[in-house]
Amino acid sequence: PSRTRPGPQPPIRATGRRRALLVGINYPGTSAELSGCVNDVLAIRGMLLSAGFPAEGITVLADPMHKCPGAAGPPTRANMLRGMQWLVAGAQAGDSLFFHYSGHGSQQPDRTGMESDGYNETICPSDFNSAGQIIDDELWTHLVSPLPSGARLTAIMDCCHSGTGLDLPFNWDSSRGVWREDTNPSHSLGDVVLFSGCQDDQVWLSKSDFKSMHGFLY
Repeated sequence: PSRTRPGPQPPIRATGRRRALLVGINYPGTSAELSGCVNDVLAIRGMLLSAGFPAEGITVLADPMHKCPGAAGPPTRANMLRGMQWLVAGAQAGDSLFFHYSGHGSQQPDRTGMESDGYNETICPSDFNSAGQIIDDELWTHLVSPLPSGARLTAIMDCCHSGTGLDLPFNWDSSRGVWREDTNPSHSLGDVVLFSGCQDDQVWLSKSDFKSMHGFLY
């Protein structure tokens, strides 16, 4: 019998369900203090509102909170992980989700042998000195793995060492203009795109627009 290839699948219809989790951490009063991360959150929130995201669908975690009216709480490790769970809860095909992080990024040794460079990329909650950092494996588990086919997550990580911050299976090689598959790819069902401020081996800088400080991507 002859075999025929399946025809093109119908496009996924947008459900209109939009959610965003925005995290900005300035680490005020510490040796790790930054200046522009909460400003980044305010700018991104305004952009999302203008793009049709509902205000009630945007959760903001900011430090200091008084510089970000409407923030749901401080960006502690526990709050950030709860926020990620909220972001993807009940996700379905056609959903549009958004994750933004602006703060410190770092690296920790990988004990599993899965990372080609020997390090896990991390982000640093406001209480990272006591509660610990959040490694890329956890970000993949909380943000990427739960998504069903047809759900889209757009992420921005404006921090050091963020190139593979979500452990996505493909990375863009800008020098050659091609996608490269990770050595140990972590595939998932959802449609996930990460815009990162740095490669894994690079560090991030703040910049000034002469009115306020912002992260490198702004």
